[in-house]
Order: sequence, then C-alpha cells, then structure tokens
Amino acid sequence: MTHLPSFQRHSGTEPSHTISLKLNDIHDLFAVPRHNAFKDDYLPLSGIDQIALQLRKARLHNGLHVTFLLPSGVNQESDLEAEVQAAIRRYCNTRLDYLMFEMKARQLSVIRSLQIGVVTLGASLALAAAISRAEGIVEWLRTLLSNSISIFGSVALWSPADAFLFGLRPMYNDVRIYLAIRNTTFDIQYDQLDPTSLAASKVM
Repeated sequence: MTHLPSFQRHSGTEPSHTISLKLNDIHDLFAVPRHNAFKDDYLPLSGIDQIALQLRKARLHNGLHVTFLLPSGVNQESDLEAEVQAAIRRYCNTRLDYLMFEMKARQLSVIRSLQIGVVTLGASLALAAAISRAEGIVEWLRTLLSNSISIFGSVALWSPADAFLFGLRPMYNDVRIYLAIRNTTFDIQYDQLDPTSLAASKVM
C-alpha cells in the first residue's frame, strides 16, 4: 500500500466541518444509487460521493464530522457504527492508493513533456537568432521567420508548463478530501425522512 500522509486535526476553537446526510439505507453510502426520479427513494449519488462533492471547497483544518440520517424503520444494528467506520476506511484507502498511483504516473508524464518543451523552446530560440542574423534574407522575411519560430517554441512549452503548474492540483485536492473522509468522526441518527427530500444533503 502506498504511504499516505495522515490528516492532521488542528486544535482550536473552530469546530469541525459538519455534514448531515440523509440515506434510505446505510448501504447507500457506497452502493450504486437509485436513478429513477419517479421513485420516492431516488438518490442521484452514493452517500460517499455526496460527501466528497460537498468537500470540494470546504475548509478542513479542524477535521470533518458527518451525521448519517436513516429512516426510523430500518434495523438498528448494535455494531453498525464499527462496520461503517471500517467500510469508510477501506473505501478511502483504496481510493487514495489509486489517486497516488495516478498522481505519480501523471507527474512522470508532465515532467517528460516539460523536458521536450524546454528542448523545443531552446532549439526554436537558437534557430530564430540564427535567422535574424542571416544576411541573405530580406529584412521583413527575416523578422517574420524569426518571430514565428520563437512563438512556435513558446507554444510548445505552454501546455507542459500549464500541466506542471496547475494540472495536478485537482488530484491533490481529491487526496485532501479522501484523507478527511477517512479520518472523519460520525454519528448515526434515525428519523422519519421526508420522501420529497430523500436525496438532499445539508452542509452545516
């Protein structure tokens, strides 16, 4: 398993980021959701995906707490919280391993592209400089060729540089999110859910 940094929970007066999530059944936390909007138990996303979506722009310096709201009619198992905690850790560890593998592969690809871009830019600038000093070409054509080749080299470097500076940021954000979910605290409450809002999740 790939070594992952632990999610540090900072002490302070600011409370944990909290989410209240309504589910038809605890298995909807990971199971493929019901896609039929004509049904009262319609869910657009699995519970774990709803949590991840709500954490995209959340501040998680003080950790995460989730309240799972289940219908009062479901079986209230005594060891349910331990099972949920184990399932969340298992899911997040698998997801994080995949993300770390993808990040390493993407980093290698970006570095190779950046190396090619730098070489292309250097060659383009050298060729442009040589053309600008050539005396056998009329001045307007010499300027045109020199500028065009310089622009070509810059464009060749632009995409790799953009990927190097910004392309990996979404993956780092996903790692941050699943580290927070893996280390979340949670509680389970049972209530009579409103059928018109079964798919709703509320950020506190």
